[in-house]
Amino acid sequence: MKVKFLKIKMLKIYKYIYYASFLQSRKVNAAPEITVYSYLCFIQTSNVITILNALLVLTKMNVNYDVRLFAAIGPIFFYFINYYYFSKKGNGKKIIKDQGYSLGKYSFLLDVFGFVSFMMVVATYYVYKEF
Repeated sequence: MKVKFLKIKMLKIYKYIYYASFLQSRKVNAAPEITVYSYLCFIQTSNVITILNALLVLTKMNVNYDVRLFAAIGPIFFYFINYYYFSKKGNGKKIIKDQGYSLGKYSFLLDVFGFVSFMMVVATYYVYKEF
C-alpha cells in the first residue's frame, strides 16, 4: 500500500512539472513537448541516481558504477518513456486540460525542485564515494 502511495506522489510531481513547463514552452516553441520531455528526463535521471546513491550509502555496499554513463543513458531512456506516457497514451492532453495542476505563483517551486534534484545527485554521490 505504501509503495502505491509513493508511486502516485512521485508521478504527481512530474505531472505538475509537465503542466507548468508545457504552458511556458508553448509560448515560444512550435513543438513544446520536446522541451518539456527534455526537462523531465533530466530531472527523472537525477532522481533515480540520487535514490541509487542513497541506497548504496544506506546499505554500505561498495559497487563501483559509472555515474557518467548512467547520466548519459538515463535521459534517453526517460525521454522515450515520457513520450509514450504523455503523447502516445494521451495523458499530456488530459493534464493540460486539468486546471488542478496549476500552482499559480508557487510554480517557481518546480524549478527549485529541478535544481535541488541535480544538487542531490552531487551530494549523494560525494557521500557515497567518500564514506
